[in-house]
Amino acid sequence: MPISQKRIGLLLALGFALLPIVGGRAGDKKPAEKNEYFNGNVVLLSEALAKQGVKIDPDQYVLVLQTDDGKLYPLVKDEGARMFFKDAKLLNRPMRLTARLVPKTQFLQVINVHSIVKGRLHDVYYWCDICTIKRYQAGICDCCLAPMELREVPYKGE
Repeated sequence: MPISQKRIGLLLALGFALLPIVGGRAGDKKPAEKNEYFNGNVVLLSEALAKQGVKIDPDQYVLVLQTDDGKLYPLVKDEGARMFFKDAKLLNRPMRLTARLVPKTQFLQVINVHSIVKGRLHDVYYWCDICTIKRYQAGICDCCLAPMELREVPYKGE
């Protein structure tokens, strides 16, 4: 077989390998779950259950969103909800979480957080005045090592 035919065959094989996979085979992504708004207070699971006469082991630190209608949604401890785990000032107060329900569970994966102050939505974040750096969890500034300050400013969207 001449070299040119081998090259053409190799290029065709490579081209087919790079084509997107169609027809529901491996590599297809399912559509992302829809983000929704959830209103309520983020509380410790132990406190929410204690009000119902249930006592759990004290070594558990599980946070849940207790919605306005009393439902409990455990929060996935990831980047979106980390501010609640690191700053107790955000607990037990009205919040609107933009979140998605993890499929086949009642766990909430938090996408965005707004506090509700006097009936109005507020952006919640941590700020360093020195470096003008914005973060979404309590801690020290990555740049100057000063403590980050909790800020709640009126939400300009919607």
